[in-house]
Formats: sequence, structure tokens, C-alpha cells
Amino acid sequence: MYSRKSFAHWKASLASLLLITTVGCGVTTPAATTGSGTDKKTESTAAKGIELGKNGPITIDFWHIQATIYGDAIKEMVAAFNKEYEGKIIVKEVFQGSYDDLNKKVRAALQGGGLPAVAMSYESDTLEYMKADKIVPLDDYINDPVNGLNKQALDDIMPGVLARQRIPEYNGKTMSWPHGNSSMGVYYNIDVLKKAGYEKPPATWQDFEKMALDITQKSGEPALVMGNANNGGTFRTWLRTYGIDPIKLDQSGVNYDNPQAVELAAMMKNLLDKKAIMLAENTEQEFTNGRAAMEIGTTARTSSKLDLIKDKFKWGITLIPQGKSDSKVTELYGGNQVLFKTTPEKQLAGWLFLKYFAESKAQAIYAAKTGYFPATKSAQDTDLLKKNYADNPQKKQAFDEVFPYARIDVSSAARNKMDTVLGEALQAMNAGKLTPADAMKKAQADVTKTLKEFK
Repeated sequence: MYSRKSFAHWKASLASLLLITTVGCGVTTPAATTGSGTDKKTESTAAKGIELGKNGPITIDFWHIQATIYGDAIKEMVAAFNKEYEGKIIVKEVFQGSYDDLNKKVRAALQGGGLPAVAMSYESDTLEYMKADKIVPLDDYINDPVNGLNKQALDDIMPGVLARQRIPEYNGKTMSWPHGNSSMGVYYNIDVLKKAGYEKPPATWQDFEKMALDITQKSGEPALVMGNANNGGTFRTWLRTYGIDPIKLDQSGVNYDNPQAVELAAMMKNLLDKKAIMLAENTEQEFTNGRAAMEIGTTARTSSKLDLIKDKFKWGITLIPQGKSDSKVTELYGGNQVLFKTTPEKQLAGWLFLKYFAESKAQAIYAAKTGYFPATKSAQDTDLLKKNYADNPQKKQAFDEVFPYARIDVSSAARNKMDTVLGEALQAMNAGKLTPADAMKKAQADVTKTLKEFK
């Protein structure tokens, strides 16, 4: 296992984490990128004297999992990059299916060759690629006098996004760079809530239970729709709102057998029994057709909500209820990007693409076309995103009310499996086979066993 630093050190590293800049790097950089109107060809430390484009453009592959509107955004961003670096770099974007599909293809390339220059990656995947010694720590590029960072960029990145790139498991190194970010929020049907006398979801879980029962009774609609499959990951995030770390920061154990977890589980069971929670395979379908007052899910679906709801009813999105008002938190979703060890030329080209992708111009395109949040604060000042947020106020609401509190949970290769066994304990509770207290005892035992299997 990787050595892990204390949480205090993690927070300190976040404060010092460096950001992307718009300065050119060892190539004739377009004025739009430098922001200064002048090209820079100064030799950079990370570039090692490489001059891209001298012998024709460098072609690199970018593997990703984005389809539909998300894939359209990728194509537009890649096309804009290729135009800006015409004659020097050509990025070929390659859709690789789901995250599991992408990871399997990367694993095969780790063994047999053919790695891309850049690929999307979650923290657990990044740790795997680190162990194989196949990805490039980005610090030399970040600290490079030409390719690196300026003060403006340092102040521009969203704190929760920065934290993902230098988690304690990365041993003080920057092993990934921003791609897209979303959060767990609660969508709500304003019309249904108003029928029950409410304006928006409550701030605490205690009030949520009371409101959910009231909404169901007065409106005749379930207050909340949840997935009928595994809700272990959702429950883990809910527990974090109490200031509890379900997975210990050093991954030495878990914490599910506690009064707060039992309280949440009992709330879930009570609302299910009284039909204030509806389980469904497609929660978005139920919510967007007005068959539930609320849906808890990723903010990345705000764009699809806009397309599906249209003018059926008024709706909004806000932070999920909290267990403690003084420590607001929600889950941070979305992948990052990693730079694979290939050739010095391709690595430099890959870094330039990583940097470009996370800058405000590209992030504004991504945010406008999808429900993802821009990685940079200044993206909101672009004409594109200003208009998009003005035309779609729910996207701005999500950015203002949800994203500031989004933080990733402890990164562990065992986390998906741990969420699964937690969900199985909750399903047994929902079926009446276990009490909430016994479900949490079972979850504690089963999740602990799963964590040990990944040690």
C-alpha cells in the first residue's frame, strides 16, 4: 500500500497546490494562449529543448469515456486545441466505452504496448497506473518556467478540484489533472413542493424525513425517487454529512456501526415503508415526468434535465441535506486525466493538451454543453458560460449551491466493492430481513472484510 499523510497535511497540500497557466511551452504558442500577444520559445526544463512542429506535427491519442452531449463537447474542445496548435500537435480523441472498458484497454496496453498519451482516469485507476510506473508525475511541467503556472492560474482553480490531483496516496506528487467535475445534489420539483407548503428541500436530514412524509401525504407523490439497485455509495455520502469518515483516511478500517449511520438507515426504512421513497430503475425518468418530488443524483445531469423537463414544471437543484450544519459536504464526481510515459515529444504534447483542456476557454465549452462544472472560476466570466448560465439558471444554481461543498471521499481500490456490500446490507434491511442497527453491524463486518481483501 502507499504511505498516507494526515488529513491536516492533505488540507495543507491543497492550499499550496499549483494550477495550470496559460503560458506557452517550448513551442510557438498562439497569443490567445499566452494572453500577452507575444510568442514564447524559451527552452523549458520539462521540455528538455524539444521544439514541437520542427519535423511536422506530433500526433497523440486521448482515450475517454464521453458519449452523447459529453462526447460532442470533447470533439469541440479537441478541434479547438488542434486549430490552436496547427502544425505542431494533433490530438486524436478515441471513445473507449465505460470507465471499466477504458481501464481494461489501458491494462492491456500496460502489458502489450500502445498506450495513449492521455487518458481519463479515476483515482483508483491512477493508483494502479502509478504502481505499474507508467504515468508521468506532472510537477516538472507545473513548475516549469515556461510551461508552468502563474499566480492568476493558481488563484483560479476550484479547491475541491485541486485536491483530487494531489491526494495523500500520490505521495506528494501531482499525478493527474482536471477533466470534468460534478457533485451529488438534490433535484426538486418546485410545483410539487409548493403544494405541500415548501419552497425547497430542507437543510438537515432530520427535517428531510418530516418534510418527505408531509409531501407524500399532501401531494400524493413520493417525496424521493432512488435507484432500485445498489445505494451503498449514496448512503456513504449521506453519512459523510455528519462529519464521519466511513472509510478511515489511512484506510486502516471503516466506520458504519455508529448512531448516525443507524439514524440514517432508520430514516430510509421508514420513508420506504410509508411510500415517501420510491425505488426505480430509471430515477431521472420518474423525476422528469413529475412522478416524484425529488431526486438525489449527480449534477452532471442538469443538461439532460433541462432537455427532458422543458416547461412541464418548475424545478431547481441544491445541496443534499446535512447531518451537521457546520461541516457541509457532498460527493465530488467526475474523472481526471493522466499523462502516460511515452516519448518526450508526446509527453510534452500531452501536457499541453492537459493544460489547455483545464483552462477557462475549454472548460466553458465543457460546462455549457454538459452539466459538468468548470474547473476554473474564471470560466464563469466567459461570454459563452455567462449566457449559458443566464439561459439555464439551474446550472448556475448547482454551481453556487452544490459545487463549493464537493469533496472526494478517501480513494481506495476497494471502494466500489465496499459500496456494493454496504448496499447489500441496506437491501436486506429494506426487505425486512434486518433492523437498521443490525444492517449497520452487518455493513461494518462485511465492508471491513472487503477492505482487508484489497490490502
